[in-house]
Amino acid sequence: MEPIQDPIPIVLIDMAGFSQKNRDTKIDHLKRLQQGIRESIQPMIGFADPDQVIRRHGAGDGYYLFLKGYPIPVAMRFAWNLESFLHEDKKRHPGEDPLRLRVGLTLGDVGLVGDQYLGDALTWAQRLIDHDWIKELLKENRDDPLVMVASAPFWNQWNHHPQKSNANLAFPEDRPWIEETLVVKHGDAIACRIQVESKTFSRIKGKLPPSRFKPQPQDLTPWLQSLRDRTQYIKISGIGSGGGRGKLANLYPIEKLFTTLKTREGQRLETMTGPDAMPDRMREVNLADLLPRYPYLFIEGEPGAGKTTFLHLAAATLAKDLLNETCPDGSTWRNRYLGMDDPEPYIPLFLKLSELATLLTAQKIGAKADDRSRLLDLLQITPDASTDQAWRDHWEQQLKAGRVILLLDGLDEVADDAVRERVFSIFQNAKNQWTKSRIIVTSRPFGAERLEEIGFHRAVIAPFDADATQTFIARWSAAIYATGEQPEGEAHQHAQKLEAAILSSHAIRLLAANPVMLTCLCVVHWNEGGLPEGRARVYKAVIRWLLDARETLRKEHGYTSRYALEAFAAMALTMMGKEGAKKAIFDLEEAAQVALPLYQRHFPTSPPPGLPQVRDWVRFESLFSGILEEPSRTRIRFWHLTFQEYLAAQELAWRSEDDWWQVIEGELVNAQWRETVNLLPGVLFDEGGKRRVDEFLSRVLIKYAGTTLVDAARQAGILGRILEPMKAYQYQPDPGIHNQYLDVFHRATAIFTVEGAKKVPVSARLLAAEALGQGGDARLAEDQWQKNMIPVPGTDICLGKYLVTVMEYQRFIEDGGYATPDFWLEEQGWTFRQAEGWSEPKGWPGQLNHPNRPVVGVSWYEAWAYCHWLHNKRGIPFYLPEEKEWQRAASPDGRTYPWGRNKPTPELANFNKSKIEAPSPVGLYPAGNGLYAHCDLAGNVWEWSASPWKGDGVKEKLIKEFGPPKVVRGGSWGFPDFDLQADDRFGERAASRNDDLGFRLAAPASLGL
Repeated sequence: MEPIQDPIPIVLIDMAGFSQKNRDTKIDHLKRLQQGIRESIQPMIGFADPDQVIRRHGAGDGYYLFLKGYPIPVAMRFAWNLESFLHEDKKRHPGEDPLRLRVGLTLGDVGLVGDQYLGDALTWAQRLIDHDWIKELLKENRDDPLVMVASAPFWNQWNHHPQKSNANLAFPEDRPWIEETLVVKHGDAIACRIQVESKTFSRIKGKLPPSRFKPQPQDLTPWLQSLRDRTQYIKISGIGSGGGRGKLANLYPIEKLFTTLKTREGQRLETMTGPDAMPDRMREVNLADLLPRYPYLFIEGEPGAGKTTFLHLAAATLAKDLLNETCPDGSTWRNRYLGMDDPEPYIPLFLKLSELATLLTAQKIGAKADDRSRLLDLLQITPDASTDQAWRDHWEQQLKAGRVILLLDGLDEVADDAVRERVFSIFQNAKNQWTKSRIIVTSRPFGAERLEEIGFHRAVIAPFDADATQTFIARWSAAIYATGEQPEGEAHQHAQKLEAAILSSHAIRLLAANPVMLTCLCVVHWNEGGLPEGRARVYKAVIRWLLDARETLRKEHGYTSRYALEAFAAMALTMMGKEGAKKAIFDLEEAAQVALPLYQRHFPTSPPPGLPQVRDWVRFESLFSGILEEPSRTRIRFWHLTFQEYLAAQELAWRSEDDWWQVIEGELVNAQWRETVNLLPGVLFDEGGKRRVDEFLSRVLIKYAGTTLVDAARQAGILGRILEPMKAYQYQPDPGIHNQYLDVFHRATAIFTVEGAKKVPVSARLLAAEALGQGGDARLAEDQWQKNMIPVPGTDICLGKYLVTVMEYQRFIEDGGYATPDFWLEEQGWTFRQAEGWSEPKGWPGQLNHPNRPVVGVSWYEAWAYCHWLHNKRGIPFYLPEEKEWQRAASPDGRTYPWGRNKPTPELANFNKSKIEAPSPVGLYPAGNGLYAHCDLAGNVWEWSASPWKGDGVKEKLIKEFGPPKVVRGGSWGFPDFDLQADDRFGERAASRNDDLGFRLAAPASLGL
């Protein structure tokens, strides 16, 4: 057997009732034992002298094998060989007292002290086999000549050793082993495995009194103090006195700044009625409320959602209670901030799973068992942890007793697939063995299925709504002015200004739904004295703060923030693609290839760096930047699509006029480039002043030069999109350009008024409206959404002036609407989406060419998913109208059609006689509007309602296949005039995705006040 580099196995052998110093000892017994030891070890050591590994122990009443350089399975196989020898020896010496042994197996080293070899491993082995229960076990089992006890470290190493199954080293797999902790001399508790039947050992334990040794008390105070110190503050970098100059980190008490996180629970709100009631709507509950309900909890959240902060809050508050620190309100810390009312606080064991991955990676697979002991290994290298076995065993006892709550942070930071599987094995074993303790695991959207299989309850952190945002702002203002729990005086004024700056802009409010991004906005607002004017400047400030916050960490890894910014921008522009090829998710390899030339420029070496180094950088940024993320293995994306769109604009602005125009010229009316085109003028202005924006406008006018209404509409759309964001920059275009814009704008938008439409035939209006939509329809801009919700007298709702359009629905798709189960709540919505593989509306690529047409090809489930998504984004309930509410808007006074009693004509609505044979841009028929100014209530496309169809003859088979039928109203472009009557109704299966079927939104009536 060739020596290898394993931990040193030690086998201690004690012969019951015999000693060389005892006059009654029969010397022949000792000789037989010596012979048995030599015969049992010889097959594994070859021609080596057995006396080189066999040594006397203590006063001569025992032996031990010091197997330095031999694999651990040698020790186990030796024990089995020795047992076999004992059975044969008994047969050879009938009528004599048989040899009976206690054998202890441990790992460690020994050293010569005086004239004896001593070591902790020998001491532990001796104390194990000297335990009263082990002695009694050997005494009672007369048929078994040997009792084996293995320390937990020895067992774990042997059980996963690669040579365990070697035919020459194998140990019988059918042998029973029990897991036990023995309290020995000095109160030390030693975890071990004993070869015995469970019922036999239970009888032994019941027969004998408890151990005469009491467990030595372990003081966790130093470790708890260290944990408290590491988790009781929120560290915010970059707070300074203006201009982004702040680089120092400020510490704020976590309980002062932490804002309650909510999670969506999939339960019906059966008690809700009225416009707020939505079938199967997800109920939002406080995340802390789940702690007593679920012993095994998986907290999932996007980057920056507050997962780690929540675990820090739990760890800090529990540690303070255990350290007997007084809570300000007189209650316990755990009750005040976690809602926990347990008589005794749990002991918080906070561990970073990225550090566990490092620990596992440092050892080869199989070198040690991937079980709960790995978590104790990690515990013992945390700050102020003890390396003593007794301290470790105390934790084991507390975990088994259910006194501990495991807080395991960052499963997504375990990047390697093989290592992650090992981590899952550790979770499974911990759950099986520490059945009374609680376990919480956090992660980005990653690994949920495996954890749910193990038995964890999944809770998804909800984005901040308006109330949570306001609460955070109040806490932030109070903390930064140090005024107490609520902002007062100057702090209150600051909070009001900050709240107005963030909540008044829909785009900024979307960022603020994420706690880290909200923190970033607060820091930027503080440093700059307000949020920058213009969305492009806000994104620039946010990204600058995110880069600055990780600058030190980048330097430690050999990277720079400047390289990160340039590489991000290059990747973003590449991901934008051409001709509808925009990507929101990028292959890791593609990203590395784009970033490689810049990497070689910023970090020149000989030979030049290659793709492996760039891949490492991409993964580093995905973990730490807050700008890039890795939603799945080998796939990356920007944290938010607006980051990608802004950075693409930044990359263009760094180029010369001819270079950026060559890229953007063909994308001006590309719906997927809309946001980048909108952000580009602001970035151009900051990079080169008004001259560059003038150049942009001039090039647009030249490209779309012409005198027709269509030319004017397209010019108006694009120029309007460029000029609108520039108001924040106090930019004034060249007077000639400005006058030209005003002329085309008035010509183009007049077609949507009754008087203007009379002057232009519908065929010309149609072409102009299409051109306006492709350029940018100002009626549908983000800041117009509340204005476009019109109250319906006699109901409790506002109803959308326009049908939901392609450009609006596109935002839902790009924001992950089809990949988020929380939005698909109605009946079997998510089931249909998965079964049918829906990822966009039917015929979506063609619809993208017509941004201001109503979206069609959407099922009832997709329409509801859009409503839930919009509710999540704006903090206001949106839903499909009931048909009686729709009816009230279309015919409030009993009129036949929304416009009155006159029959439909091609100037009033889009129906079969209009000969358009497709949906038309919304609002194209102002003379056909309803009494309250709602457009397209008759014709264009049918509209889903929330109401079920109760007609006869609906077959159960069809319901299962296509969903239950729902009421649709309004008629469409392909139907005759009588279907445009306000009281006409039709039943359509919920899963239908027709090319003439869309929807419009309803919301509470208070929205229109």
